[in-house]
Amino acid sequence: MLDRVLSVLAPHMCVGCGAVGTLLCDRCHNSLPLTVSRCYRCHKLTHFGRTCPSCRRRSSLFAVRVATTYEGNAKLLLWRFKFGRAQAAADCVAHVTYERCNFPADSLVTFVPTATSHVRRRGYDQTQLIVDELADAASICCSPLLRRNGQLQQRSAPRKERLLQLASAFEVLRPEMVRGKRIVIVDDVITTGGTLEAAASALTKAGASRVEGIVFAQA
Repeated sequence: MLDRVLSVLAPHMCVGCGAVGTLLCDRCHNSLPLTVSRCYRCHKLTHFGRTCPSCRRRSSLFAVRVATTYEGNAKLLLWRFKFGRAQAAADCVAHVTYERCNFPADSLVTFVPTATSHVRRRGYDQTQLIVDELADAASICCSPLLRRNGQLQQRSAPRKERLLQLASAFEVLRPEMVRGKRIVIVDDVITTGGTLEAAASALTKAGASRVEGIVFAQA
């Protein structure tokens, strides 16, 4: 509500060209780079973003589809969303993601929950806002299925420590909803893929038949 009031009193400006009225105008929306279909871990070309057979031995993710690259206007948009408290960016991110990524009709969609320390600082969970916009815009069945365990300091921790933290980072809230289901996890950005892998591992252990990721941008 506050974000809507502010958008009237001080209208948003496009992160790309400065056009008044939106965080991402149609022209800048259409100019976001397209991604190629590839394995998210090794970047080998694959069909529909599938994880290649070699990487599948070390990952519970069947596929990861990505809407755009984490650069230019996409990066500026996410920075405004995550650090500039521009909640209206959720609508822009959701529309680009839905437009460019295929959401399987028989899947249950969830999201990677943001660390509670970040939620308190921002006042919202950005990935949940994205999923809420997806649910409104595309009538997708979305449900919060995961909870973070503890407070992970992923940015400053060494890689080995990050991997150890992620091994038990997530807990499935409602295992009965997961068993035998095809799950799609939505996130805003992917770098190494460790967070998505940890979330997928928790869902697989809870009985999910297949876990896929859909992400707005990849670094």
